[in-house]
Amino acid sequence: MKKLKTIVMLAITALVLAAATGLWAAPDSGAVVQKNCMNCHKDFASMENVLAGNLSSKSLKVMILEMEINNRKEMVKVSKETELKNVPELKDLEDSVALRVHYKTVGNDRVATKIVVKPEMKVPDEQLISVGDLAKLIAQGPEKGGYTLVDSRPGPGYMKGHLPTAISLPFPAMKEKADKILPKDKNSLVIFYCEGYR
Repeated sequence: MKKLKTIVMLAITALVLAAATGLWAAPDSGAVVQKNCMNCHKDFASMENVLAGNLSSKSLKVMILEMEINNRKEMVKVSKETELKNVPELKDLEDSVALRVHYKTVGNDRVATKIVVKPEMKVPDEQLISVGDLAKLIAQGPEKGGYTLVDSRPGPGYMKGHLPTAISLPFPAMKEKADKILPKDKNSLVIFYCEGYR
């Protein structure tokens, strides 16, 4: 009888430890968001049952997506009822695409209710500048070339290195700081660059 009590106590202790350490628990309902997503999407932090990051892989046979979020892998199941935005079908999801997944918890599983893929950005051809033309302007300097060159990456990217004559105006701060930094003349040439589409 004493041996049975010891076994029962050990089993209860193991279950309590598993639950306390998250080894045996339903996923947390708080948002799990890639840090750089928060530069532009601060509202993500207050959402419940949301994953936001990059797709690292998918298996349509078992209907599971694996996401990379802050150097961790997060798994979410998908179903035929999962709503898709900005992509026609699950098979069209490409690895490393930025996405936001809204999910419900079923048992210990996250099951996607909606997947929102970051839409592709299109800049009209007439608003683009070639590397050669930009290099010529930079060689002249802002006054003689008549331009303002804006690095719209987050501050750490600018600090690591930037194009000569560029000023820093990170995209998340544009609404707040644009009037103070950009030229008052709306007809002047303003050139933006960033890390490219994520």
